[in-house]
Amino acid sequence: MKKIDIGTGVGLIIFSAWIFWYASAYRKATIYYYGPNFFPQFLAIAMCICAIILILNAIKGKSMEKDDRIHLKGFIRMVISIGICIGYLLLMQVIGFAMGTSVFLFVLMMFIGQKGLVQRITSSVVVSLIVWAIFRYFLIIPLPTGMFAFTF
Repeated sequence: MKKIDIGTGVGLIIFSAWIFWYASAYRKATIYYYGPNFFPQFLAIAMCICAIILILNAIKGKSMEKDDRIHLKGFIRMVISIGICIGYLLLMQVIGFAMGTSVFLFVLMMFIGQKGLVQRITSSVVVSLIVWAIFRYFLIIPLPTGMFAFTF
């Protein structure tokens, strides 16, 4: 597993360098110090640091054992979760951010086994409205409204 960890770390460093370079082409902000390139570049730096830690752990011999593998059931659950996220991105364009996020959170909580129908509904609606309000009133960033533009 040592070679795999080192190879993965090097690949992640190359990928993070590409993300950093690609995000630097974004238009710079004129009012604020940070612009649209700030967050992608921050994540690229964080990914590079994690990749370096992965390489150093592999060199020190702290790699994952061969017995510690990803189980098929966990992999399938991950793929389904990614599918739910992709469905959320498509649904959000149709019904808008607030309603799409509520549906997404409800479906995801149902998939991971969250107990209580009322708790799932309440938490998904409250969280999506709080995030929507932050983007709308604090960050002043427009979000997709979809076919329900008259509601928000």
